[in-house]
Amino acid sequence: MSEPIRKRRTQEERKAESERQIIGAAIKIFARQGYLRTTLNEVGEEAGYTGGLVSHRFGSKAGLLKAVITNIGTRFINDQIGEALETDTAQEALCNYIAIYLKEVTVREGHLRALYVIMGEALGGAEDIRKDVAEFNERARDRIATIIKRGIGADEFRSDIDPRAAAVLIMGMLRGVVMQYLFDHKAFNTEKIVPLLQRTALGGLK
Repeated sequence: MSEPIRKRRTQEERKAESERQIIGAAIKIFARQGYLRTTLNEVGEEAGYTGGLVSHRFGSKAGLLKAVITNIGTRFINDQIGEALETDTAQEALCNYIAIYLKEVTVREGHLRALYVIMGEALGGAEDIRKDVAEFNERARDRIATIIKRGIGADEFRSDIDPRAAAVLIMGMLRGVVMQYLFDHKAFNTEKIVPLLQRTALGGLK
């Protein structure tokens, strides 16, 4: 029998594949050594391309960083959260969000480690990336605030709750737990933390 003829990939498909490879390489390197110390040549080499191609695809290191942050956020919302928030009640949606967020650190630790390293650098010397990180954080808080608004509208949560203020506190709890886990995996079991965080969050809203 003759070998089946393989369909040649289009230019757009090759471009999309190279961008996925480059973003994946950048996430690995950022998690390992941070954004500031990383060069486009290093990212290109990790991905199997040249630094010139990385520059051509993303324009600059800042452009690559923006793509990395977008990729991490989009994958979390689309691949992990998605339908988990389409529940009968806001309480269920919030509990699902908390559970999935903490599970993410065990499933895609490299992605979260890269994100937290980037956030730390944004507070330090990398002022040029502070705006991108702030916008990423705002989108994350908005997602939680939307759930809380839904709960207030359905009389599940108190009407005097400020959704945005509550979102800041809940996100702060989640981020704090994840940061501790990244420093020391053996410090605690995330599965045991989840119900505690869920009860704490809901208790403050009712």
